[in-house]
Amino acid sequence: MKQILYLMIAVFLLGVNCFAQNDSKFKTFKEDIAKSDVAIGNPKKGIDPKIWMDRGKLFHNAYNVNVGFLRFGMPQMEAKLYFKEPKKVVPSTEEGVEIETYVYSQIKLNFENGGLKSWEEIQTVTEDPLTEAVKSYQKATSLDPKGKNAKKINEAYKVIVGDLENRFFNEINLAKFRNAHNTALQRIEVNQLMGITDTAYYFYAGYAAMAQSEKDGKMWKKAIENYEKAISLNYNEADKGQIHHLLFLSYMSTGDSVKALKAAQRGFEKHPGEERLMYDLINYYLSRNENKLALEYLEKAVAKDPGNANLLFAQGRVLEELGEREKSLAAYDASMAANPKYFDPYFNKAVVYYNNAIKIIEDANNNPKLLQKQYDAEIDKAYEEFKKAVPLMEKAHEINPSDSATMETLSTLYYRMSVKYPNTGFEAKLKDMRQKLGKE
Repeated sequence: MKQILYLMIAVFLLGVNCFAQNDSKFKTFKEDIAKSDVAIGNPKKGIDPKIWMDRGKLFHNAYNVNVGFLRFGMPQMEAKLYFKEPKKVVPSTEEGVEIETYVYSQIKLNFENGGLKSWEEIQTVTEDPLTEAVKSYQKATSLDPKGKNAKKINEAYKVIVGDLENRFFNEINLAKFRNAHNTALQRIEVNQLMGITDTAYYFYAGYAAMAQSEKDGKMWKKAIENYEKAISLNYNEADKGQIHHLLFLSYMSTGDSVKALKAAQRGFEKHPGEERLMYDLINYYLSRNENKLALEYLEKAVAKDPGNANLLFAQGRVLEELGEREKSLAAYDASMAANPKYFDPYFNKAVVYYNNAIKIIEDANNNPKLLQKQYDAEIDKAYEEFKKAVPLMEKAHEINPSDSATMETLSTLYYRMSVKYPNTGFEAKLKDMRQKLGKE
């Protein structure tokens, strides 16, 4: 037991010393880089691939001075083993989540729920040591036509690819999306140096560019370029249809609806029945009042998910627009059955009855050839429609008591019904509704 305790103390001291010596390490690295600058400027040494390989390793190690020990989810206690006690701890909140930031002289570590979420370097040896490392290894390759050092250089690239992956996700967590986009592209380039096509990082580059587009509209083009590249390389997305959906949104954001439609159609052909792409196509056609085409995809979506109240309501709405009254009412009924607390189908079905009643009355008033008996029959028919509308609109009001359109429509219905059918309770309902509307 004592031996374990001594070992833990030794590890802790090692971590403290490791980070405590970073200031001296920074100085040493800067001196070594200055020496390397002199060496590569020498006519003889500057053509030696080993000099450039050493330079690549030097810059790679310089990159890892602050971040070499880090990994996502690292517990705070483990971080303290490496970095000792922070100068200060700064609490903050991000989207309702509590964050603790450990501040050191060279770096800030951000912890969420006790695990490392991200980090921000305050001081680095050089501006971009990882890029300089890659450039150095490329130079070494160019000076080594027989490829004697190819295996060692590839091994170095593999490690750098891992570092770039960590940097990418760290930049995503920090919402530094432009940097993340550039890092993703750099990872692609390093993989290409090893003869590897990295389709996933074309997708990630597109995602980062898309996120940055909220601040910089020019980045939509970058998002599209990378998504299209990933698709052309047969990116095997784990989340089927996602890349096509995001490409659709990107094209729509640039105003290119033609290419947006093609992106959604391509995705739907590749992943038939994919819900997001169905919604994209449905919304696309609805926005252009191309209701028959929208209905085609709605029917496919409903067939796949017959209990989806939102889809059933949308189907009812489109059928209503197409003049398919009975089918529309049936779709609204199915939507209500799927979700009895869903406001929209109750309101819309009530409006169908209400509007039909108004039309019947208007047609009767505009037809001078009607006899009084025929006219009265038409008015009675209209009020049968009003009767059907009342309980539906009341249910809509029960679900959403603050909706003003519902209350105004109920007020009108109660007034009409109280005139047509006096002393049947509609007078009291009308008074109550007018009070809610502040009209009494």
